[in-house]
Amino acid sequence: MNQQNDYTILASLCNDLGEVEDQLTELNAERERLRAAISEVVERLGGKAELRGFGTLQIASPTIVASYDRKGVDQLVSELRAAGNDMIADAIEEYRKETMRTGGLRIMRERSE
Repeated sequence: MNQQNDYTILASLCNDLGEVEDQLTELNAERERLRAAISEVVERLGGKAELRGFGTLQIASPTIVASYDRKGVDQLVSELRAAGNDMIADAIEEYRKETMRTGGLRIMRERSE
């Protein structure tokens, strides 16, 4: 295959992807509308309902999730090491976790005006 043919194939595939994404946008909007309506009914039923053949529906209370700024913590560890506080820096780094993210296709769409 030649490069021009690959670009033709790529353009067709990207066009198809755009159409699917448009459909997903509409479906996600409908999904959110349905979830909002379901939430209202579940609220009226006391915040929890069981629907045979579907499952259990429950309104979750808001929660606060704590997180830490990785760059800020890394900077703190560096500053602790520079100040000679290696034991404290080691104690903090002991809880550092790294995970590998698989690589893949990244698509950065042009903004439509």
